[in-house]
Amino acid sequence: MEEDADGVTVRTDRGAEVRARAMLITGGMGGFRPRPLPAGGEFEGRGLRYTVPRPADLAGKHVLVVGGGDSAVDWALVLEPLAASVTVAHRRDAFRAHEHSVAQLRASSVRLLTPFEVSAVRGGDTVAEVDLLGPAGGLTVAVDEVVAALGFQADLKALAGWGIELTGRHIPVDRSMRTNRARVFAAGDITDFPGKVRLISVGFGEAALAVNNLAPLVRPDLAVVPGHSSDSA
Repeated sequence: MEEDADGVTVRTDRGAEVRARAMLITGGMGGFRPRPLPAGGEFEGRGLRYTVPRPADLAGKHVLVVGGGDSAVDWALVLEPLAASVTVAHRRDAFRAHEHSVAQLRASSVRLLTPFEVSAVRGGDTVAEVDLLGPAGGLTVAVDEVVAALGFQADLKALAGWGIELTGRHIPVDRSMRTNRARVFAAGDITDFPGKVRLISVGFGEAALAVNNLAPLVRPDLAVVPGHSSDSA
C-alpha cells in the first residue's frame, strides 16, 4: 500500500492495482487459517482436510474427526448418516461445543475417543491409519479421511508492510476512525481506542463514522456530518 497527497494505491498478491482517494480497512481479527494437525501434514489433500464443504464427498468412508469444539461436533453429526463410520478423537474428556450438540453426539453412533491426541498419520497415496496417544497408552485407527477441526488462527501479516501502526493485533484509530495514515481509516474488531467495545453493533457504528469522515477526501464538496437518518429526503 502506498499513500500520497491525492490518494492510496493498493496492489494485490496477484498483481492487480487499485487506486482510490481513501481506504477503509475492516479486516476483523485478520485472515483466518486452520490450526494445523501436529502430525500428518504431508497428507493434506490426500485424506487430511480442515473443512467439509461437501459432506457427501465423505459418504461411505471411515472418518476420524479430531477436535472438541463446535466445528468438530457439528461435522461428526452431519457425517454420521453418510459415512461408513465416524470416530471423534479429542484431547480432553469434556467438549467445548454447545451442550445440546454434545448430548446429540453422545447419543449417536459416533465413536468417542477421549482423552487422545494424534501422534502419527500413515498411508500411501492417501491416509490409511492414525495413531492416537492417551494417558493409558496408544491405539491405531484405520480411516479413509481425517477432519482436523482444531480451530483457526488469525493472521495480520498482510498489514505489516503497509506502514500502518499496529498495537499487538489491532490498529489504533482516532475519534474519526483514522489510522496513522491520513487517507486510511479502519473499523470493526481490527481497531483499538480507549473504551473500545468489541460488539458487532459497535463495529457498524465505527464503519459509519469512518465513511462520514473519509467522504470529504473522496468528494470535497461533501460535509463530514451529513445530517440525521430520520431527515426527509
